[in-house]
Amino acid sequence: MEVEVHVPLSISGIWYPVYTDNPLTTGSIGLTLTLEPFIVATVKEGEGLVFNGNEIKDFPNYEYLKRKLGTYKMVVESRVPLGYGYGLSGALSLAYALGVKELKGVKEEEAVNQAHISEVINSNGLGDVIAQYYGKGLVYRKKPGGLGVGEVEVIELDWSNYPIYTKTVEQLPTKSIIKKNENALKLIQDFLNSPSPLKFIEVASIFTRELGFTSPYPYSYRKKGVIVKIFEPNENIGWIKHEIAKRGAYVK
Repeated sequence: MEVEVHVPLSISGIWYPVYTDNPLTTGSIGLTLTLEPFIVATVKEGEGLVFNGNEIKDFPNYEYLKRKLGTYKMVVESRVPLGYGYGLSGALSLAYALGVKELKGVKEEEAVNQAHISEVINSNGLGDVIAQYYGKGLVYRKKPGGLGVGEVEVIELDWSNYPIYTKTVEQLPTKSIIKKNENALKLIQDFLNSPSPLKFIEVASIFTRELGFTSPYPYSYRKKGVIVKIFEPNENIGWIKHEIAKRGAYVK
């Protein structure tokens, strides 16, 4: 028996890390874009993690989830690469957890929270899992933590006149960007005061520049090793076009 799980990409624009002595209540407040194309993961009997045809032998999230939820094999297809800032470590963890939930009958909240914990303890992310679980576009993480602990709000915006593109720049570890910028909460509030696609790009650009990540393109920001841009770029080389995720992660 096998199940197919679909999980959206997750590219944060602003994040404010919140650490506690419990990984379930640790997380971040922030604004995150959830985007298509979804990754597609097949979870089945066996062992091992295969990503776009290549076996991944060193992914601590997977090792943690095997111990907590049971050992299964997962084969993943993705149109974006690992390690650039698309939230793929969270997506892989959530896909595995939701797949095991179906195969083994684990409660959904428990499965999702183990995915969240796997991210936190391995310094691979603080808010991607819960954002990807809810999806549907721009996710505002109002309170940090896993499912049932953290609070999210989906900000409904009309993106029809704001096409979204991304371009990879370099691979970087997530821990290189998990820094506390005290301006984050102010910028989030600035956005919430007048939410729009343009305002999101504006505050995300200010925030990421303050962390030392700059983009040379107009109407864009850089998160870790990926540039997010609205409006069609002047040159087509290297750009991927995205749609806003119409839903959160799901089992097909």
